[in-house]
Amino acid sequence: MKVIDFRARPNIPQYAAYLRPRLREIAKQTGGFGSYEAPDETVGEFVAELTGAGIEIAVVAARSRLAQDGSWELTNDLVAECVSAHRRHLVPFGGIDLTDISFAVAESERCVDHLGFRGLCIDPFQVGITADHERLAPIYELCEEQGVAVVVTLGGMPGIHQPLKCGDPIALDEVAQSHPDLVLIGSHSGWPFTNTMIAVSWRRPNVFFENSFYHFAPGAATLVQAANEMIGNKMLYASAYPFCPITETLENFQSLAIAPEVMADVLYNNAHAILVRIGVLQTETE
Repeated sequence: MKVIDFRARPNIPQYAAYLRPRLREIAKQTGGFGSYEAPDETVGEFVAELTGAGIEIAVVAARSRLAQDGSWELTNDLVAECVSAHRRHLVPFGGIDLTDISFAVAESERCVDHLGFRGLCIDPFQVGITADHERLAPIYELCEEQGVAVVVTLGGMPGIHQPLKCGDPIALDEVAQSHPDLVLIGSHSGWPFTNTMIAVSWRRPNVFFENSFYHFAPGAATLVQAANEMIGNKMLYASAYPFCPITETLENFQSLAIAPEVMADVLYNNAHAILVRIGVLQTETE
């Protein structure tokens, strides 16, 4: 069965140096979540691990918080460099720091116009706002006009010291209504607001979500039921590597009681359709 991983990043030394200490702090806070430590690797080794697990394509999203703390986690330019020799297997999405909205809009334009990215990732939660905050309107307008997807970090990620309500996927409902031609993808199943994420994706044609390691969180059985009965065409597989191991996470996901035809959609067909829609891929016959 073909697979597209909609959230994975190479654990190159630049990223590992930033991520590892933060994962250890999260593991202390949560009693073990985040305890997996991926080895340092080259981008080529990352691609080999993906393909070895049967994953044809991975979406590699930049993470950048320059305006917040003076550091870059995985810059947009670095992501562009990482994927340049592996365009068959890696799809770059930009990471936009929302602390300074003028900077955010300018960087969004640069990612689309100069780096050629067809998707942007934003973390409203990080700066204490919801996804429907008015300051995000210029980014949504740009992406809708350019046919670029927007991935919105949602849910209750540990280690982020902002009100939990900032991660509520209900905010995507109004964004989707205001921007009907914009592809919106919620992250982490919106957990612990999973039912809301399901409802928003069910009622809005342009809203999708990826599961990234929350498919075994408490209450996640709802995802299986919803996939089988309601939103099998809206759910995207994502490993969240290097938070979780690539092969083991995929095998665990495939063990869920999702109907085979729905599993094929979640693992590949839904993501492929989005990547075609935003101009990353051609159709299967082209």
